[in-house]
Amino acid sequence: MVSVKVDRRLDVRGKVCPYPTGDTREALLEMRVGEILEVVTDYYPARQTIPALMEDLGYPCELIDGDQPVFRFIIQKTR
Repeated sequence: MVSVKVDRRLDVRGKVCPYPTGDTREALLEMRVGEILEVVTDYYPARQTIPALMEDLGYPCELIDGDQPVFRFIIQKTR
C-alpha cells in the first residue's frame, strides 16, 4: 500500500492524545471511499491507538518508519 498516491496528508506532529487519533478520524470522515490518507506524527502512543481505531473502522493501515522519531501511517478509506 506504500507506493499508492496519497490523496490527503495530515501532520499531527507535536500533538498528544487525543488529537492524533481524533484528527485522523475527522480527516477520514471528510474523505471519499477509496482515498488514501497519510498521517505524520511523533506521538509514540499513536503507534497503538491509530492502528486500533483503523481496525475498528475496517480500514487498512500501514505504519511506515515506525522505528524513527517521526513516523507515518498510510490509511485507505474503504467504506
